[in-house]
Amino acid sequence: MGGSTESNTVPKHLKKLEALYEKLERNPNLEKAFLTDKKKFLEEHGFNEKEVNKLIDDLQKARIDELSSVLKEQEEKLD
Repeated sequence: MGGSTESNTVPKHLKKLEALYEKLERNPNLEKAFLTDKKKFLEEHGFNEKEVNKLIDDLQKARIDELSSVLKEQEEKLD
């Protein structure tokens, strides 16, 4: 995961997940373990795969909603 999630609205679990993904991006052994068995890898690092998927889906939805509102505001300024 690139970037930073320093917002207070970001769940603590998501910050921990981001830190884990940043580690696996730099560590070939972690990356291999993740690619071999994502569910097992996440469980070994204290995460539940379904919860991780929901966190990511919720984050993506929130970001899309934010972007949509910014685009709508900008469109209104152009009219």
